[in-house]
Amino acid sequence: MAAATNSTPGTWSGLFSPEWGEKAHAPAFLKRYAALALTKANEPVPQLTLLADSLASVIVLVGPGEARAAAEQIVPLCEPALAEAGRLFQKVDPPRVALQVLSFVNAAEVCGAVQGRVEASAAKAWLESLAKAARRQENPLAYRCGFVALCLGEPELAAKLVGGGRLPGTFTPGEQFGVDVQGFIRYLATAMKQQAPADDVRPAWQSFVEGFPMIKAAERGTWSDLVWAARAWFTRFEQLPVARVGEALHTLVKPA
Repeated sequence: MAAATNSTPGTWSGLFSPEWGEKAHAPAFLKRYAALALTKANEPVPQLTLLADSLASVIVLVGPGEARAAAEQIVPLCEPALAEAGRLFQKVDPPRVALQVLSFVNAAEVCGAVQGRVEASAAKAWLESLAKAARRQENPLAYRCGFVALCLGEPELAAKLVGGGRLPGTFTPGEQFGVDVQGFIRYLATAMKQQAPADDVRPAWQSFVEGFPMIKAAERGTWSDLVWAARAWFTRFEQLPVARVGEALHTLVKPA
C-alpha cells in the first residue's frame, strides 16, 4: 500500500521515508520513552500515556517484533495503570487519560506482549458512561471511543459514541469512506450488527487505511487510533487472533 514513490506529507511513502519519515526515528523514541518509564514505575499512568502512540507507531512502521521487545519490559505497569485510570475517570480529563492508557495496553496486545487485558478492563463501563454524558466528546476522542466499542463487539455503543443517529437497518456492501472516520465507524458498526461477510466490508477498510496518513496529518487520528481500527477489522471481520493484528497491519502498509 505504501509503494508510491513520492514522499509528500500525508502519504504512506512520506511516513516510511528513510530521510524524514516517522519510521526513521520511531524506534529511538520508543526506546527512550521505555527507558524513562522503567525509572518511574511508581507513576504508571503518565508513562503509559506517553508510550501509547510511540509503541503504536513502531508496530505500524517497523513491525511488531521490535515493538514487542520494548513493550514486554513495560507490561508490569499495565495493571496498576488501568486501576489508577479507573480511579481518575471522574476527575480531570478522565476520558483522554483512561483511553490513552488503554491504548498502550491494546498496542501491547496486538504485538503479542500481553493478552486479555483490554477485555478484562473496565473499558465497556467507561464507554457506556461517556455515551450517557450530556457533553459530546471532541471528534478524535469520540472516534477512538467508537473503535474501542467495535473491538469489544458493541456496534450500537460505537454508534452512540460517534453520533449520527440510529444505525441503518440494512447494510450496503462495498462502500468506501476515505477520510470520513465517523462514516467508517458507523459502517463497521452496521456491518457487525448485520453480520456482513468480510469481503463486503473490505473496501471500506482499505480506503480508511489508504486515507489514514491524511487523517493523521489533519490531527483527526493517531497511530493508536489506527491500531484500534485494525484490531476491530482483523479480529471482528477477518477472525484473526489479537496477537496477530500488529503483523497483519504492518504487512498491509509497508512498502512493497
